Amino acid sequence: MFSLALQPLHGLGAARRIRPLVRHSDRLTSGELATLLLAGAFATVAVAAFSPAWRIPGHAILRATLPMVCGMALVPRRFGGSVMTVGAGAAALALSAIGFGNWQPAAVVSLLALGPAIDIAMTGRATTGWRLYLRFALAGILANSLSFGVRFATFAFQHGDGRPRTLTQFSVGVFLSFAACGALAGLLSAVFCFRSSANAK
Repeated sequence: MFSLALQPLHGLGAARRIRPLVRHSDRLTSGELATLLLAGAFATVAVAAFSPAWRIPGHAILRATLPMVCGMALVPRRFGGSVMTVGAGAAALALSAIGFGNWQPAAVVSLLALGPAIDIAMTGRATTGWRLYLRFALAGILANSLSFGVRFATFAFQHGDGRPRTLTQFSVGVFLSFAACGALAGLLSAVFCFRSSANAK
């Protein structure tokens, strides 16, 4: 049942720059499953291990998106993003258990929401070119919008990290920064992993 739910996304397979591990197979292989889980784990490591001192709200998604989009290119299947989220969550728990990484609630939410957001963006008819790029950009916006909402909820319920914050840190401009980072992350990752035309070489 699990394997049947993860049907191939032939539109992604036709447009990818990265060769899929298995072609023309309806059944999910153990290698494909491992690849998706590892892609999610790599996204977690990218968020935890690299923390540039950028004062750009919502920039954590810039580090998480490329591994997951590469995972979709390697294994272009429905619900592949959700499988990668399982890998990302497991890696986050493992790293937290050994005390590695400075986890911010908003960054964790954007990381875990990105996979399902990609799955949502990939629903419907297969597309290529700028429409495919737009889908990944929208996935980034969706994930980071949820992250912004969690950041605001953390402030509202005073479950923050102890640092003083004001409502100006949750203004429209800050939300637009979250949305822009999500869109840029999805767009650049899609351009890196997928061609603008399924027939282009």
